Amino acid sequence: MKLSYNWLKEYVDISMRPEDVAKGLTMSGSEVGEIHSVSGDKVMELEITSNRPDCLNVIGLAREVTAVFNTNLRLPEMTVPKEKIRKYNSKMECIIENKELCPFYSARIISNVKIKQISGKIKKYINAQGMREVNNVVDITNFCLIETGQPLHAFDLDKIQGGKVIIREARKGEKIVTIDGIQRELEPGMLVIADEKKPIAIAGVMGGKDTEVTEKTKNVLLESAYFSPISIRRTARVLGLLSESSYRFERGVDKGMVLSASDRAALLMQEETGGSICELYKTGNVSSKKPTIKFNLERAEKLLGVPIKKSETIRLFQKLGLKVLSKTEKDISMRIPSSREDLQKEVDLIEEVARIYGYDRIPSVIAQFVPVVTRKEKVRKVLEKIYETLTTSGLNEIMTYSLISERAAGRFLVEKNIETAALRKPLSEEQKVLTPHLLDGMLKTISWNINRKNKDLSLFEIGKIYSRKPKNKGYNEVPALCIGVTGFWRKNWCEGASTSNFFQVKGILESMFQTLRIIPEFQLAEVKNFENSAEIVLDSKSIGFLGEIDKKVLEEYNIDQKVFVCHVKLDGINEKAVLKNKYRSIPKFPSSNRDMSILCDVSVSAESILNIIKSSAGKIVKSIELVDIYEGKQIPLGKKSLTYSMEYVIDTRTLTEQEIESVHSRIKTALSSELNVTFR
Repeated sequence: MKLSYNWLKEYVDISMRPEDVAKGLTMSGSEVGEIHSVSGDKVMELEITSNRPDCLNVIGLAREVTAVFNTNLRLPEMTVPKEKIRKYNSKMECIIENKELCPFYSARIISNVKIKQISGKIKKYINAQGMREVNNVVDITNFCLIETGQPLHAFDLDKIQGGKVIIREARKGEKIVTIDGIQRELEPGMLVIADEKKPIAIAGVMGGKDTEVTEKTKNVLLESAYFSPISIRRTARVLGLLSESSYRFERGVDKGMVLSASDRAALLMQEETGGSICELYKTGNVSSKKPTIKFNLERAEKLLGVPIKKSETIRLFQKLGLKVLSKTEKDISMRIPSSREDLQKEVDLIEEVARIYGYDRIPSVIAQFVPVVTRKEKVRKVLEKIYETLTTSGLNEIMTYSLISERAAGRFLVEKNIETAALRKPLSEEQKVLTPHLLDGMLKTISWNINRKNKDLSLFEIGKIYSRKPKNKGYNEVPALCIGVTGFWRKNWCEGASTSNFFQVKGILESMFQTLRIIPEFQLAEVKNFENSAEIVLDSKSIGFLGEIDKKVLEEYNIDQKVFVCHVKLDGINEKAVLKNKYRSIPKFPSSNRDMSILCDVSVSAESILNIIKSSAGKIVKSIELVDIYEGKQIPLGKKSLTYSMEYVIDTRTLTEQEIESVHSRIKTALSSELNVTFR
């Protein structure tokens, strides 16, 4: 943004040097980079941040100067008196077809104009801005653009066909020759200004050659509108056509200035062209909510660390265009003007006080440092243990996207009656649902690696899974673990490495659970889109599953080798995990070991046998371990043999043979009666 010092003085009473004004603007947040001399004037080059479109015009910067230097703002006449409005011999109609992209549009007729070269202050100031002169009408629209920040466009009214101005989206294949003489092809979705036959301007970006104002123009149609910033930004980028108008529209113009700028330009055109100001046609609504914010002096002083006077604060806000509605001893209630949509909360007003007061005047105080010992929460400690176990087991961590397709979300059922959380306006169908499981990301990662000749994979991911709460009462966000293995297991570690299988995944999980002092159960179960699957149960509640992915599912991911995975919800594990180690002295008395070989039906699980042994063994059994499973010769068809090793010991004395045999017999009796097993 360029600012002419002489132009600034048209609105503000200042006598200080341009360099002092530049310093004041810089310290208040509108950084001045350089100052140039142009025809006896000083022109400042400013860097305006994207959140301050109100400073992309001379009046906005003049308002900043009044606040910084405590002077008065002097605005030009910006309302057309009713007595100056003349009737035009024909009518014009404005039609908005897409009110989302163009909420408001206005057009005013200036009749019987005389086109000539501009002179006087307008010529001087647009030259200071580095703008080229065209003619008095076009130069006035450029002058008002820089003065007010509201882009305007002037059409030759007699070249508009049908007496209608239609604001619509471009149609496929439409083209327009812009005022720079270049033909541009438009795309659907771009907003254009059109008459009954063709586009006559690219809305908010540049006008068309066919309706531009020339020395033959007699009647002018003056456009002033509010266009969607996103629409203008997208159109300007696609066409590679950046202009002073699009630069301001895409940052958001002041909705309260749309009609005022039109009136200002109409008055100047009447003065410079000798034309008559005629009817104003408008359609749509450009009303802007003006929020009310309460400013508390005590909070501001506490945050800034400097005393604040109420009278100075009120003066400052009034200079910035805020309207004081009410005030008490400590509170000031203010209405925010339409030009300052960046002011949304009380803290924004506190920042206004700080920047106008001067950040350099706020003392730097080193706060007292009190060291605080930060203790890790249990959840973090549990996760660290899990990470440690998985990485030492030889797994590599991956991170995948949290958004997946609806089809992928429903491919695996990790929990019954789950309702997925979908986006209302997704960027694509492949990124529509917040993932309810980590399996889709795992399989996509495996597929990506296999397609690049990396076929031996041992991976894990710890992430979040999402779902809706019942009756739309919010959303669930649960930590989860997914492990995936395929190809050879630890191929590079030793000769003759085995292929990945179900029990390697189960072994990793058991190692992880053992580290956390958790003993879950693995129960055979049918899981959707899995083969040879098992459910993981903790305290009679399912927390996950593991198994081999079904071949049909693997084909959908373009995977042609077996994949074994597990999926575990970690919220229940975090609660049950035991992290503290307790010291237990080594037994002073010798232990005795007994083996028990059990013959049972194949359908009987080793887990059920272990649970019965534990419940009937008593306190003298220190450990129980399954050491062998056998099916084959010397074992009847449909049967299997399981051998358990048990260690008996107590801390106070040596156990007698009779005591050990008594417990051993009790275990056998319980197994025989409950599972109908025999012993070998």
